[in-house]
Amino acid sequence: DHKDREEADRATLAELEDEIRAAEQRLKDSEQQQKRAAKDHKDREEADRATLAELEDEIRAAEQRLKDSEQQQKRAAKDHKDREEADRATLAELEDEIRAAEQRLKDSEQQQKRAAKDHKDREEADRATLAELEDEIRAAEQRLKDSEARNQRAAKEHTDRAP
Repeated sequence: DHKDREEADRATLAELEDEIRAAEQRLKDSEQQQKRAAKDHKDREEADRATLAELEDEIRAAEQRLKDSEQQQKRAAKDHKDREEADRATLAELEDEIRAAEQRLKDSEQQQKRAAKDHKDREEADRATLAELEDEIRAAEQRLKDSEARNQRAAKEHTDRAP
């Protein structure tokens, strides 16, 4: 019975480690996707938010499974002292992995916010540049009209003075 519990505990821990690795891989994939999405930030923003929410849900679910596993291991510790030490080490690793995944998630969210701000700043700068160019074009067109009018008057004066 104890041996079966140990095997079940090991299998549960292995499954949790696989799920956390898979969640971390999906988080890395999401970060890559967000870097590419910066070019089309406005269109991708909602999809990114949904992906981040899914990752948060997965992390919360993994944390709940970890808490459940901790409770089960506390009961098993009464029966097996050596097992308790190994479980503590495994739990510490899982907690470190979850903290690292949470930090990557926070970093990704900050990167998304910075990308949104950069996009908005670029749009404002582009609008200002376009307005300046339009003003310059209008001024050049006015100078051209003024020059043409002067040339026409000069030609008329020259024609009027001709014998």
